[in-house]
Amino acid sequence: MKKRDFVIVADSSCDLPCEYAEKHNITILPLKFYLGGKEYLNTLDFASMPIEEFYNRLREGEHAKTAQVNVGEFYQAFKHILKEGKDILAILLSANMSGTFNSANIAKQQLLEEFPNSKIILINSISGSLGTGLLIDEALRLKNEGKNIFEIEEHLNKLKYHVMCIFTHDDLSHLQAGGRIGKFSFWLGTALRIKPIISADDNGELKPRHKVLGRKRSLKVLLDRVIELYDSSYCEKIFISHGDALEETLEFVSELERRLNQKVYMIHQIGPVIGAHGGPGTIAAFFTAKAR
Repeated sequence: MKKRDFVIVADSSCDLPCEYAEKHNITILPLKFYLGGKEYLNTLDFASMPIEEFYNRLREGEHAKTAQVNVGEFYQAFKHILKEGKDILAILLSANMSGTFNSANIAKQQLLEEFPNSKIILINSISGSLGTGLLIDEALRLKNEGKNIFEIEEHLNKLKYHVMCIFTHDDLSHLQAGGRIGKFSFWLGTALRIKPIISADDNGELKPRHKVLGRKRSLKVLLDRVIELYDSSYCEKIFISHGDALEETLEFVSELERRLNQKVYMIHQIGPVIGAHGGPGTIAAFFTAKAR
C-alpha cells in the first residue's frame, strides 16, 4: 500500500519566518491580537500590522490582548487537507499557554467522524515561539528523510522534553497586563525592577528560574545558562527570537557563537501574540538539553 502523504500544520505563534513556512509548504493558522480595540491577525508576514509598529505601540504604553485559533478555523483548514487525501501532523503552541491546542483537538474529533480512514496527529509542543519552530524544523528533516507520520510523532513527543525555551524580559508590564505576573510575584517584587530568567517546564508552563537585577546582568545569566545547558546530541540547531531588540540580540548571538564555537541556525522576531506577553526587549533562546 502506498504511504499517504501528510501536511505539517502549525499556528502562527511558532514565529518562523514567512519565507521558511512557504518554502516548506507548512500550513499556518494565525492567532489574533487586539490593540486599540481593533482585531488583527498574527500572520507570519505581519501583513495586518508591521512588527515595528506593534512594538512601538507597546513602548508607548499600549497593551495587547490575544486570542487563540478557534475550532471552526481548525475545522476548515484540516478539512481542506483531508479532502485532498492527505493526513495531518499539527505542531502547536503549548496547551498550558493557550486554548489553541484544545480547539484543534475538538476539530480533530469532529473530522474523524467524516474521514474515519484519515490520520490527524496533534503535537502539544509544550513550547512557544521558536521552541515550537525547532520541533517543526525537526519534523521537516525527518519527513525529507522518508520517515512516516507515526515515526515523526514518536520522535517529537520524546524530543519536546529536551527543548529548552529560556528567555528574559526587559519590560515586565506586559506580563502584568496579561494577568501572568501573579505567578512571578515572589521573584519580581512590587517595584518590578527584577528581570527574571524564565523557562518552560515539562508541562509547558512558564517558571522563573533566576532573579536578576538589571538588563546587562540578565543577558549575561541567560547566555551562561544556554552554554551550560546546551546538548547537541539531541539536535545541533539553536534558534533565537527577540522582541524588536535586534542590536542586543546580535551581540548576544555573537558572544554565544564565540563561546560555543557553533553557529546559531535562526534569528527572528517574536510575533505579536507571543510579544503581547513578552513585550519589547525580550530575548529568547531555544535549543536542546538533557532536561528542562
